Amino acid sequence: REGGELGVRGMAQTGEQDSVTLHKEDLAKSFNRLAPEKEEQCRSLIRTICRRAPFVIFMLDALKKAGCEIDPEKYFKCEDCPLLGAYDWASKEIVICANNATSESAMTTVMTHELIHAFDDCRAKVEFKNIKHLACTEIRAASLSGDCFFSEEFFGRFNFGIAQQHQRCVKRRAALSLTNVLNVTQEQANAAVEAVYEPCFKDTEPFDRIP
Repeated sequence: REGGELGVRGMAQTGEQDSVTLHKEDLAKSFNRLAPEKEEQCRSLIRTICRRAPFVIFMLDALKKAGCEIDPEKYFKCEDCPLLGAYDWASKEIVICANNATSESAMTTVMTHELIHAFDDCRAKVEFKNIKHLACTEIRAASLSGDCFFSEEFFGRFNFGIAQQHQRCVKRRAALSLTNVLNVTQEQANAAVEAVYEPCFKDTEPFDRIP
């Protein structure tokens, strides 16, 4: 991909909790410090995941290779917030909502999801307030992070119907993120996702294919 573009050339809560991209100052009142013991529990779990979760290890290495190596001790923040996690594009940090992402598996998925946003920001300089840019990185994060793996959909959300279920999940969760982050209607979010879906879904960097 020439020029570090995303899948689209030229592009640099409801009942279902989500991970999003945002400028945290826009929602400052929604993010609060944890009690010290809760913060340490969260940070300890992050350290464990960075040591043994294959997808997180892979994404950390991908960021390093792309020229955006990070220090997990400084990069990941643990807070009390209404989502599962968020990539703060302004401060270049990932926020884990430790009050909601409480298990190792949930936190691993959130970290992978947000690291994909960080990777896209590193290689393509995403304009996160541009609805099509945001739709593209949300499509990729939903598809590649584990958000829409069969076990999450079937057992976690009871969305039956195997055929094309992964793609339906990706579209639904990408649109959900757009409505959470931007002041747009569901119809506008759906239209933005559809407009960029094919090239962004096919763009599996840094993976060879959908994991």
